Amino acid sequence: MKLATLLRYAEFDAKGPDAVWNTRFYIGNGFEKMAREHNIGLVAIMTEYDIESVLKECDGLVIPGSATNINPEYYGGEPWQTPEPVDEYGFDRKIIDEFVKAGKPIFGVCGGMQELNVYFGGTMKMIDQKGSHNNTRHLIDITPDSFVYDVYQNLEAEINSYHNWELEKVAQGFEVVARSKEGIIEAIECKEKNIFAVQWHPELNYNAEDHIEDKFFKNFIKCCKNK
Repeated sequence: MKLATLLRYAEFDAKGPDAVWNTRFYIGNGFEKMAREHNIGLVAIMTEYDIESVLKECDGLVIPGSATNINPEYYGGEPWQTPEPVDEYGFDRKIIDEFVKAGKPIFGVCGGMQELNVYFGGTMKMIDQKGSHNNTRHLIDITPDSFVYDVYQNLEAEINSYHNWELEKVAQGFEVVARSKEGIIEAIECKEKNIFAVQWHPELNYNAEDHIEDKFFKNFIKCCKNK
C-alpha cells in the first residue's frame, strides 16, 4: 500500500558555494523510517497536478508538522503584514480537500492538526506563554475510547512538544481526545471521516528506545487498509 504526504519548506544558512542549497522542501526522517518499518510506499505531493493519479495510488494522507504557521486570514483573523516565506496551508488545503472528497483517512501531526482544524472551520491562537510548549516534554490527559487511548492504554501519557500555536475553536464534527494539564488541546478526531490528529510528533518515536507511539502509524495504516 501507499500513503501520501506533504513536503515541508526549510531555509538553511550555509555560506559560500553551499548557499545555493539553502532553500529546500523535505520529508522528516521519522516518516521515512515509519514507511520502511511498515513496508509501505510514501508518496510526496508538491503540486496539485496529477492529483487524480495520487488519489488512485494512495490509501490515505499524512500531514506532517511544519516550521511555518497558518496565516490568520484563513480563519477570519487579521492577515500578517509580513507573511511566511511559503504559504504551505494555501496549498495543503487543496490536497486535504481532495482526500476528504475521496473519503480517504487522514492523519495530522502538529501543524497538520492545526491545518485540519482550520480547514473544517476551526480557529487558532498563540499560546499565552510563548515557548512553553516548544522543545519540551509534558503530560497529557487522554479521553477513554479514543485513538490516543488505544495507543497508550492509559488516561495519562508524556509527549514531546514543539509548537507555539494552539487550537482555539475546535472544528465542528471533531472531538477533543487529549489535553495538556493546563488545558491546551493535544489531539482531535472525527471517527465518521476517519480523520485523526495529534499536536505532538509521534514520528520522532523512531529515534527513541521505546517505540510505543509507533502504534499511531500501525493503527492508521490498518484504518487505510480497511477503508
